[in-house]
Amino acid sequence: MEILLFIIAFALTLFLQRWLHQHIQGLTFAVTGDPGCAMRLLFILLLPGVILHEGSHWLTANMIGVRTGKVSLGLSKARGKQFSLGSVNVERTDSLRESLIGLAPFVVGLGAILLIAGYGFDLWPNSGLSFNQMLDRVLASSNDWLTWFDLYLVFAVSTAMIPSESDREPWGALIVTFGVIGALSILFGWAPRIPGELFSFAHNALNALTFAFGVSVVVNGVVAFVLWILEWTIGSVTQRRVRY
Repeated sequence: MEILLFIIAFALTLFLQRWLHQHIQGLTFAVTGDPGCAMRLLFILLLPGVILHEGSHWLTANMIGVRTGKVSLGLSKARGKQFSLGSVNVERTDSLRESLIGLAPFVVGLGAILLIAGYGFDLWPNSGLSFNQMLDRVLASSNDWLTWFDLYLVFAVSTAMIPSESDREPWGALIVTFGVIGALSILFGWAPRIPGELFSFAHNALNALTFAFGVSVVVNGVVAFVLWILEWTIGSVTQRRVRY
């Protein structure tokens, strides 16, 4: 059941990230009629997450001995009709290190959400994590601007933490390699003995990740609902609608 909740929360996080990227631009276009303005607004809204995303690429690359070049923040042309909100030039290396660099924004983003929940709402993995507790604490401190700033950071970080297409490029070779190793291990009957402490750690880690994904889903879900209402209302008035 816990694994199923994790998968559902993870899938909804991916879906909402893509949905919000598209519809923030769609709403801005409905208001201004300017596609460039829509991209600029997306960048401004996600700026804390973009900084964390590119910073985690840069830091991870330097930690594992991969040279980095220019770091840029801002709109730039990517592949085809896609735009990039930021980039870090990293030298080509082996698939394992490239995969770690590509995965870094995702791991750091989840860690940042857990830290926001901890420092902002005093909810830590080792003291139990509960959505009801977090909701109660948000409502209890709703008159404090820092509460809304914390929720905004959750939105910005979770919406910018998903690895881009270029980040995911080296994953294929790594997945195939570990898949073959796993298949051969099963075929020849080799299975490592996993200590109970490791199972306990994995269980707690899974709960923490599910909570982090759940927080991002709840916050982004509320943002998406408000955005959908605004987009529909403004689109009806201006007659500007975007086909996604």
